[in-house]
Amino acid sequence: MEALVPTLEALAESEPSNLRSGPVLGPDGVHGIAKAPYLPDTLKWLHIGTMYDHPKSWTFMGGGVAPGLGAVILYSVEIGGVMYFPDEFSPGRKQEISWSMRDGYQPCPVSVWLARSVEVTIQHFAVRTPADDATVVYSKVTLVNRADESVAASLHIKASPRLHLPLAAEPTRSDTSSMAYEVVLAAGGEVSFDFVSRANGADLAVDDPESYGTYEDNYRRMAQGWNERIERLAHPVRLPHPGIAAMYKAIQILLWCCLVRVGDDYEIRAGAPNPARLESYDRTFPHDVPNYVDQFIREGDHELGRKILESSYYRVLNSADIGDWGGLNYMDTIGKFLLPYAQYLQNTGDESYFDEELRAFLARAARNIEACLVHDDPEHAGLMRKGEDFENWSDDGDFLLCDNWAALHGLQAYRYLATRLGLTAEVAWVEAAIDSLNGALNAALDRTRDRREIDHYLGAFDDLTYLRYTRGSFYSWVPYAGALSTFPWGAWLRGYDRAGTWKEKFDASIAHALHERDRRVVPEGSWGAWWGHVTFGSTYNAAGGLQCLASDRFRLESLKNVEFLYDNQCAPWQWSEAFEAKGRDQWVGMYLPQESYGNYESWGTSFSKQAILQACASVHVDGTVILGRGVPDRWLRPGEVIEWRNINVNDGRLLNFTITSTGSEIVLDLSGDIPLGCVVLDLPALAGNVASADVGTVLESGAVRLEPGERSVRVTLARPIA
Repeated sequence: MEALVPTLEALAESEPSNLRSGPVLGPDGVHGIAKAPYLPDTLKWLHIGTMYDHPKSWTFMGGGVAPGLGAVILYSVEIGGVMYFPDEFSPGRKQEISWSMRDGYQPCPVSVWLARSVEVTIQHFAVRTPADDATVVYSKVTLVNRADESVAASLHIKASPRLHLPLAAEPTRSDTSSMAYEVVLAAGGEVSFDFVSRANGADLAVDDPESYGTYEDNYRRMAQGWNERIERLAHPVRLPHPGIAAMYKAIQILLWCCLVRVGDDYEIRAGAPNPARLESYDRTFPHDVPNYVDQFIREGDHELGRKILESSYYRVLNSADIGDWGGLNYMDTIGKFLLPYAQYLQNTGDESYFDEELRAFLARAARNIEACLVHDDPEHAGLMRKGEDFENWSDDGDFLLCDNWAALHGLQAYRYLATRLGLTAEVAWVEAAIDSLNGALNAALDRTRDRREIDHYLGAFDDLTYLRYTRGSFYSWVPYAGALSTFPWGAWLRGYDRAGTWKEKFDASIAHALHERDRRVVPEGSWGAWWGHVTFGSTYNAAGGLQCLASDRFRLESLKNVEFLYDNQCAPWQWSEAFEAKGRDQWVGMYLPQESYGNYESWGTSFSKQAILQACASVHVDGTVILGRGVPDRWLRPGEVIEWRNINVNDGRLLNFTITSTGSEIVLDLSGDIPLGCVVLDLPALAGNVASADVGTVLESGAVRLEPGERSVRVTLARPIA
């Protein structure tokens, strides 16, 4: 379908830029939306909502809002007979329109722009009514006169006051599709107007605006609800890069706002519909969902994790009828399906959850992995059969590293479950299954490396796909295979202990990916994108680097990837599946001409949160807690502090920790529950650089190991951090 984004040439036709009028964005008529004074950029938006409600609501860079994905309400200011509005297509739009989230991470977009000397601030948030019978959008427009003399201005709102209900002052004038407020602002003067709109649920009580309370009271109610939820879970309190701490919390809330309740099912969706009429991501995707749930549970969101696991759409992701697997169902789903169950048992120790029915169900799910193996093709014997992923594709699929890694990780998850639950026969079966697939994978990697005469391996095994990736910007790099499968780091944390070629050549394969990144002029910190475009970045970026935590040589890639995403946002705390640079000091953006995958995509964003957490704190199933493995030296400059709360350290235990640096000394303080295993301070800055530690054991790697009862250590460095 044709997008709503106009060309710059079309916008510039006929009228002066400050008097442009756009097409009707909503219906004229009774209590509707009037013609708009300008067009919003529908490739730059944020969605706001609450947990489980549907539809969500759009907001736009300049402050426009579409409650419940209805018609777009826009705001403009008239001064001296001239109409001012935000030009969302201006080459300098990022400087002319400030666009951020209130308090750094709350789901309340704030847009600020100038109408001559009047600063216009527009903000919106969504919240359930106290009666829980509707989701409403609260809006606030603030005008501040930055001039040294008074200014007469009119705020124009292209919506009926019955749709965009004023909460206090009545408009100076209104009709069935618009309203206006006339004000005189003294020098430095300020005035605000608050509104509420229905997104979904019960209709507005238009005759009783006082029942909705004030904007600020409801903002505090909304923010308090999110903060209390965050506080119960694993989250950063302070990080040396404060924007990354806000990024983590913003993503937590973003993902909760992607949840939709459908009957008894709790669906985690990739995003809201795209206002540019591109492919809708307002749905679940099979190989995304297990990773969302795995991370929800890792952070301690156990009730939510169980709601998703018990939903009907999740239970069929690993179906007994595997004949239809492939295509859009993605083979990596088969193995990843089991990961959240293992994470739940690891976190909680709740063996009673795994009743006889669930145990039998998981046994079938594990055997579905084996049933997807190839048995009649000597070249690929023992491997997962052909599939596709977002970067490895060919006309009829390919044999993929990510599918086999995901299968191994799934088998390892089942091995942990069976061992923990005392299922002796199941343990024997899964041990043999792991050995068989691990051996088949190593043999396939050896064959392809020998055939191609290379010392590393790639993400796909067949030469047709391999040749496709040697041209243009196509590639088949290992980091994204790790991203999809959460292997090897994620699997190692679950106890995976097999090795062979995949492990021996892992560093060489990451080194090859970094070499290719530089050769193709992909920015440092990014793994690029795909499908024939200039390779710049992707929402999945940090997911690739996350698995590099398994490498002593490349473990710092994880937070490099996160910081690249922080520096290259498509919108505040939003990233497209693939995006390109738009120039210095600009929001990065989706491709023009547009692509069907030009959506903000929460699956990759969830991985960014996981990368931040695991670079700082990773927990092994044996109870070992690994702190700081991916933390760069620049996060340890004198005076820097890394503080986290509520890290799940197995069997219902929660650990808090603080790492403080003076440059020459690193101090780790622990509080909360005593973990089951040792705590290992594994900062890269300690490698070959420990002069002494007042407590614990200094390991050969330079890491410092504390026994479960030891709560603090001061490490003196041989070479101080500059």
